[in-house]
Amino acid sequence: MSDALAIAAVTETLRVVLGEAVRRVVPGAEVTSRHPDAAHPGPALNVFLYRTDVDAAWRNTDPAGTHPGETHRPALALALHYLLSAHASPGDDSTVPERLIGAAMSALHDRPELRAENLRAAAGFSDLHRQREPVKLTPSTPTADEMCRLWRSLGGGYRLSVAYEARVVLIDSSAPGRTPPPVLRRGEAGAGPVAAPTAAPPWPVLESVRPSVAVPGSDIVLSGSGLAGGAPSVRLTHGLLAGPPVVLAARAESAETVRATLGEDLAAGCWSAVVVLTADDGGERTTRPRTLRVAPRVTSPLPLTVGRDAEGAAVLEVRCAPAVHPEQRVELLVGSRPVAAEPFTRPTGTLRFRLASGAPGRYPLRLRVDGVDSPLTDGDTGLFDADRAVVIT
Repeated sequence: MSDALAIAAVTETLRVVLGEAVRRVVPGAEVTSRHPDAAHPGPALNVFLYRTDVDAAWRNTDPAGTHPGETHRPALALALHYLLSAHASPGDDSTVPERLIGAAMSALHDRPELRAENLRAAAGFSDLHRQREPVKLTPSTPTADEMCRLWRSLGGGYRLSVAYEARVVLIDSSAPGRTPPPVLRRGEAGAGPVAAPTAAPPWPVLESVRPSVAVPGSDIVLSGSGLAGGAPSVRLTHGLLAGPPVVLAARAESAETVRATLGEDLAAGCWSAVVVLTADDGGERTTRPRTLRVAPRVTSPLPLTVGRDAEGAAVLEVRCAPAVHPEQRVELLVGSRPVAAEPFTRPTGTLRFRLASGAPGRYPLRLRVDGVDSPLTDGDTGLFDADRAVVIT
């Protein structure tokens, strides 16, 4: 997701991406974002945002990381409509405008989306690069009549131009959400129906990973069928962080279960887990992936006691393990209120949160990293741990 600077980030990134392309074709050309009727002293390609639309498909979609029973305002989903117009030097009657438009269209044809690295490099003032949905660029096809009306409304004579759409840009809602504590058990035994295949397939199948939310250093049990056809190992791939897969040594407990131990420094968040069976001849067979959620741990002494400043706000400093990364979305759930972490630029185990207008009281405390919460229950009893709380005085 991203902030309210996302629109400006798309425009600025377009300028940078197109600037590299047009200068290869027309040396000295610049890419601007002025009004299309503004004067340009030299050859230029102008990027002008002339319309924004709300994306109907995304307007009622829950934000990423929302758990069942929680309420959050949907993100503001936008489609941005740009007009790219070419400007030659005053008095120049050459084909510079055609060259500029050709270079721009070729660049957007080869790179039809704004990648995270482009957004981070060109528009570091926004966190749009953290949006998981890519910003895709597609040509628009307004009719000749629509284009004429557009230029007439802009107050200038027609110039060689082409329209593009950038979709989708998701701007986080600043309205506070509600994150109530989870339900510990549903039904008498807390279990749902179990389905099992009637015949074992000839390839290994991974059906579940237990627990579905694990903590670093704990054991996980991977269940399925055909898991005894070689030496097992578990391969984990993080859904957000870059880097090579994490390979865990595993041991087969039966043809249906494999057990592995998570590393103490395994990053929190959502991982993709597969079981790899290695035969004596070195051949490998791999199951399809299943999701494993790794929870962060709050390592600060609990309960956490914090006072309020003169404005009535409470500033909380929370230590956690493992370290969280700048690319990850981090929130502190104080009671039923989510509070975003203050920005940080490198992996850290110490986070700061500012809770505006925090009322005095004792609140359950959870740390959420990429939608995965730190435990709120005691691991031995399975009951809520009263010490996992913050006391605001």
